[in-house]
Amino acid sequence: MIFYFLFYVTLGFIISVLQQIVLKGFPLRFDTYFWEEWLGSSIYIFLFIQLQRKILSSFTSAFKKAEKSVPLLTRYFLILQVAGFVLLMVFSTLFTAILHGKINIRLKDIVELRFIFVYFFFIHSVVFVTGVALRLYRLYIKEKDAKHYAEKSFLSAQLNMLRQQLNPHFLFNNLNIIASTINSNPKLAYDFTRSMASFYRKVLEAENAGWVLVKDELSTIEAYLYMLSVRFEEKISFKIEVSEFVKNNCSIPDFVLQPIVENAIKHNSFSKANPLVIAITNNDDETLLVKNSYLPKQGVDDSLGIGWFNIESRYKYLEAKAPVKYIEDNWFMVEVSLLKKIGS
Repeated sequence: MIFYFLFYVTLGFIISVLQQIVLKGFPLRFDTYFWEEWLGSSIYIFLFIQLQRKILSSFTSAFKKAEKSVPLLTRYFLILQVAGFVLLMVFSTLFTAILHGKINIRLKDIVELRFIFVYFFFIHSVVFVTGVALRLYRLYIKEKDAKHYAEKSFLSAQLNMLRQQLNPHFLFNNLNIIASTINSNPKLAYDFTRSMASFYRKVLEAENAGWVLVKDELSTIEAYLYMLSVRFEEKISFKIEVSEFVKNNCSIPDFVLQPIVENAIKHNSFSKANPLVIAITNNDDETLLVKNSYLPKQGVDDSLGIGWFNIESRYKYLEAKAPVKYIEDNWFMVEVSLLKKIGS
């Protein structure tokens, strides 16, 4: 409230000073006439801005529907100019009557009259442009927030869908492994159960498709890879060699490595004689490299499908460089960009 009061008073003072400089020159005369002009200008600016708010109340919705914005802006500008000058004449008459106790209508000379029209036309224009700019800015922020919320909801749904896409047979196979080893190899059954619990705890966590530390994501994928290596025995091997600096100072989108590894299992042939090798390393402090030996199954597409689409969507949402996939020297490579902690 105080801010608005000071705003109108300050603006009224500036208008009065400029008007006196143009019409009467220096030195400034802080007489009764000046104080009346200051008070009148402050009240008038307040009334004009309230009038503009009323007239522009439908501007936002009209602007969104308009095919061409220039005619719309021109129409509102002309309406505000006419309404402003009508308000100026009515207010000036009533304000004078209230101050002096009588209506004293006296036309100013042509120089002063021309100045007043040009001066207040300029004031009206500035107020109009400012008002429209603020409304368009609020519209932009509102739509941006709405888009952000929609994208966030969409990406969260994608992340949940990605988690739910884990093949039910994967769970059944894991339970069978535990059942078959609990007597013959209790330690393996114990280690496997811990890895399974760690992995599924991550799967069921309510995340927001945001960034997590690399070490946390590697912990999840390591549990996943361990279960796969036990299930397929000597047909799969993996290694994770990522620097401690990257683990603790860089971030990666949550749950982004699992569909990449799943793709390697799904689309490649492997056996004990030709095991599938999966390696996760870091080229530098900005990229994580996930690669697997490349021996594609016949008639199977090597794309990541929905999983890849979800990954790209999340990177786009997070305004980061999307992963890059390519084949090099019989390796299927996926470069995943990282977010480096500020100051690291």
